[in-house]
Amino acid sequence: MSDPKDIRVLIAEDDYLVSKMINGLLVKIGYTVVGKAPDGLKAIEMTQSLKPDVVVMDIKMPEMDGIEATQHIYETCPTPVVVLTAFETRELLEKASAVGIGAYLVKPPKSPELERAITIAMARFGDMMELRRLNTQFRHLNAQLKAHNEDLETFSHTMAQDLQNPLNQITEHVNVLAKEAMLPDDLHPRLESVGQLSRDVSNIISELQLLASVRKAEITTAPLEMAQIMQAVQKRLAPLVAKYQAEITLPDKWPTALGHAPWIEEVWVNYVSNALKYGDRPPRLQLGATTNTEGIISFWVQDNGRGIILEEHVDLFIPFTRLARIRPEGYGLGLSVAHRIIQKLGGQVRVESKTGHGSVFVFTLPAVK
Repeated sequence: MSDPKDIRVLIAEDDYLVSKMINGLLVKIGYTVVGKAPDGLKAIEMTQSLKPDVVVMDIKMPEMDGIEATQHIYETCPTPVVVLTAFETRELLEKASAVGIGAYLVKPPKSPELERAITIAMARFGDMMELRRLNTQFRHLNAQLKAHNEDLETFSHTMAQDLQNPLNQITEHVNVLAKEAMLPDDLHPRLESVGQLSRDVSNIISELQLLASVRKAEITTAPLEMAQIMQAVQKRLAPLVAKYQAEITLPDKWPTALGHAPWIEEVWVNYVSNALKYGDRPPRLQLGATTNTEGIISFWVQDNGRGIILEEHVDLFIPFTRLARIRPEGYGLGLSVAHRIIQKLGGQVRVESKTGHGSVFVFTLPAVK
């Protein structure tokens, strides 16, 4: 606590007798009165020139009232303020608090009340200045982060395009060599492996782009034609289904949910492709949907794989996570893309699995009311 004799006070009061009374109380306590302002404008001017440690300010004054004067003081030369008022109302207290007034006194004040109010105002002022400093620092750091994110997005978009072009050329050359080149039989599997690797890398780049774009995209949800979406999914995954000779069972009818069709197609592609890769051989998949009493639809894919231990469930939707019990061909991006998409659409993702009993991957969406 500061010693009163070290604290310099400016009085802003248009009533001569009240000003004299406040001056007497301050001097008696031990404060130093550096000046007396007869109105709000003069209070601002004298605060700027005299730089007092605290201002004792009347609310009702000519030229400019105490609340408006306090606001100007905090903007131009921040100083703790104690206001004096003949009456107190909720509206007055809200206005005083909004402009940063640290304490108030009802006239006529007594010495202990005046000293306590000055002490409180100075303490709150210190907290307020620290908060202002932290807010300024936060805004500065936030602006820097925004600029860095924009630079990173530009860089990643440019890099993705620069990488996709040569990968597409590699894939085209591999296809031409496979069809037209007279290669020894033992080189064909290697050539096929090169083509598959280039396609895998291309898919990773596409998923990274989607992962980044979902975060900042603004979309409008609409009723989903899930049967049409599933037709597109099956067409995209037809080579994978044929490769593993998979059996996929679909419901006769889908409930109608709200979502964004292109994104939901990506979620299904990720869910189903994972089930195909990590299911038993041959994979047997069952897809379905159930609606609860709260109007939330759970869409799911059930596989016949080895299952996933409970401790690993939480890591499934984290980018680049590769679980020990899952074959190492996964890249850990697909489920994180699905997670971000469903979160953006207001739903949730989860997995239900026990080792030796397969897995059920679920995502939820609101039903159309």
